[in-house]
Amino acid sequence: MPRTKPTPRPKYHQTYPDHLATAEQLKALGLKPGTSEPDALLEYSHGTTSGLCALYDRDKAVRLEVESA
Repeated sequence: MPRTKPTPRPKYHQTYPDHLATAEQLKALGLKPGTSEPDALLEYSHGTTSGLCALYDRDKAVRLEVESA
């Protein structure tokens, strides 16, 4: 089976457009990413900490399922 080239994703540095959110931001709104792959990446640095974070399109997000006890 031939390997497929990954879809290029936009990469932002320190800031990103309002239509995107991190998984944690979506969770705080009672949502979760609607796709398994991120729509974009955020490259961040704060003091001695730096890294990459996945960003998801808010319009594709779905409601979190509430587990009943």
